[in-house]
Amino acid sequence: MSEKKDFYKSVYKIAVPVTLQSLLMALLNLTDQLMVGQLGDVAIASVGMSTKIYGIIAVVLAGLSTGVSIYAAQFWGNKDSKSVSQVLGLGLIVGFAFSFLFSVAVFIDSPLFLSMFTTDANVIDNGYIFLKIMSIGFVPVMLTMMYSAILRSTGHAKWPMYVSLIAVALNIILNYVLIYGNFGAPALGLKGAAIATLISRVIECLLIIGAVYRYRLPGAVGLKNLFIIPKPLIRKFFGTTYPLLLTELIWVLGETAYAIIYSRMGTMEMTAMTITFPLQGLCIGLLSGLASAAGVLVGNRLGANETDIALDHAKKFIRLGIIISLIVGVIIAAGSRLYVSAFNISEDAKQMSIYIVIVFAGFLWAKVSNMIIAGGILNSGGDSKFVFSMESTATWLIGVPSGLLLSYVWKQPVYLVYLVISLEEVVRFGFGYARIYSRKWMRNLVNDLAEKAM
Repeated sequence: MSEKKDFYKSVYKIAVPVTLQSLLMALLNLTDQLMVGQLGDVAIASVGMSTKIYGIIAVVLAGLSTGVSIYAAQFWGNKDSKSVSQVLGLGLIVGFAFSFLFSVAVFIDSPLFLSMFTTDANVIDNGYIFLKIMSIGFVPVMLTMMYSAILRSTGHAKWPMYVSLIAVALNIILNYVLIYGNFGAPALGLKGAAIATLISRVIECLLIIGAVYRYRLPGAVGLKNLFIIPKPLIRKFFGTTYPLLLTELIWVLGETAYAIIYSRMGTMEMTAMTITFPLQGLCIGLLSGLASAAGVLVGNRLGANETDIALDHAKKFIRLGIIISLIVGVIIAAGSRLYVSAFNISEDAKQMSIYIVIVFAGFLWAKVSNMIIAGGILNSGGDSKFVFSMESTATWLIGVPSGLLLSYVWKQPVYLVYLVISLEEVVRFGFGYARIYSRKWMRNLVNDLAEKAM
């Protein structure tokens, strides 16, 4: 009983801060959209295009930070704090090289990057200043992500949450002051929004690093222990991380393909899908903490060679995710009409949106389970190559082809297209669940490194 109580206490300690941080980031994005939305269509489009460009670096850094998390969790489970710092140093070196070069390129020729996504001259002329200022914040974003990954993997998830809370509040205040010229400040419009975001990201970066060194948290070491990294760790790290980067890329390309499918079906269909996106993002954000907690707690056990406990934890996380997501799904389905009624759209679009929300609610358990299995459990054992194969197969052999056939060839309504596309989640769940029970993913990466070093 005590062991079960300790498990759920650990889940609470990690999952709740990560969930709250996800919600804070969603609030930040929503607030930015609302405030910038007052400046007109061109401003909204400029921010949208800049966000797509930021998404390129975000995908790479997400894969890199996941790799850092995998090794940090296992090293921490093996009580090897020195190696935790070394894997942080490795993440910082790679992350800085990429984010700095990307930042310089975007800063030097922002219009070129914008022209990759839009041919609208007004958007390019107005948006390049926004993007140029935003590019200065790419390195601070990288630093925040790497240190946050270390803190979450070592059970200190509350610190990134606290820092994000401050950053969100600061961004909202600065937006109010700099966009509209309140409290005697000049009204800078879109440029003010970019400056507000940049300042918030720099402060967020300084606060997270400051907290690490002020309170001697994991990663608070000198340059010698941070950047002198054993070659076996470098080789192993890249062997695990490059499939993570490919998986993130496959996900982005898949989501882009789905967006194209829905948009080509018609304006009403795209509108019906679009108004469900905030609800989908909110639900996934609410349950994202379970995947993070699974990665940390299962990884800790694998690093300590406690494979039976690791498997038991994995099963508990899957059950917990299914139970919670089924409850949330029922609530969403019951409130679908109320949610859709908040939007000023045609009755046909409303009915279509209700069907889409119900489909999403019905498959939420599979989406959450896959997030826990692939993003948390399998990756915690360094099983990133299998995850890549599973994700790419489900998306490109099932999801995208079925979506194209149903929408373009058989001319089915959008909610049926979405339903069939969502079946890929069930297929992915089946492969992932079987992999969990096979135990093939259960690798102690720390022991592998120790053997290579001997």
